[in-house]
Amino acid sequence: MAFHPIFNLSILALLLNTTSALAATPYSSVNVTLKQELGNLSLGGNTRASPVMGISKPTIKNGVAYVSASHSLGDWAIGLSPKLPISLTVMSQQGDAVLDLRPLQLSALTITQQLGTLTLMLPAANLNVSLTQSQGDGTITLPPNVGLRLNAKQFTQGTLIMNGKTVAAGLKFDGTYQTANYDSAQYKVNMTVKKQLGTLTIK
Repeated sequence: MAFHPIFNLSILALLLNTTSALAATPYSSVNVTLKQELGNLSLGGNTRASPVMGISKPTIKNGVAYVSASHSLGDWAIGLSPKLPISLTVMSQQGDAVLDLRPLQLSALTITQQLGTLTLMLPAANLNVSLTQSQGDGTITLPPNVGLRLNAKQFTQGTLIMNGKTVAAGLKFDGTYQTANYDSAQYKVNMTVKKQLGTLTIK
């Protein structure tokens, strides 16, 4: 049988190139944790941003890249990449937070805020959201094709407004509440809330 070295070398080069391409993208989603200590936080999408926030060697487990960033003092504006699915955790100690997550491929969301107002705009997606807010008002805006079911595990003092109506108010209330379109909505958000003091408005 004749041996064709050029043909075999070509196959070897193709295999090496394919392996290199696969090795270059060992993750298909990102787990992002952001910590803001003192100052206002502004978060949105940026198509030019790196999915791993420019970190050269993120921790990768089961195809998920884990990255984190923190900011101690002053206002902080961040643009996250919409190219890959993101499981996002936001921790804000003191300051207002404006989170426009509509451009992102959001797969899960956890927000913890100690003191400040929260403005949250969610994308059209099926989501599980956890919100813990100590003191401050919160406003959550949903796309028209998204319904929300809210499980208030602990609402110490304040008001819950959904679709322009006050559905709960006062001291130490809990329960499950949902938007009028939840059952028929194309996408559904299930949110767990723990809140000490303030008004939470769902639009």
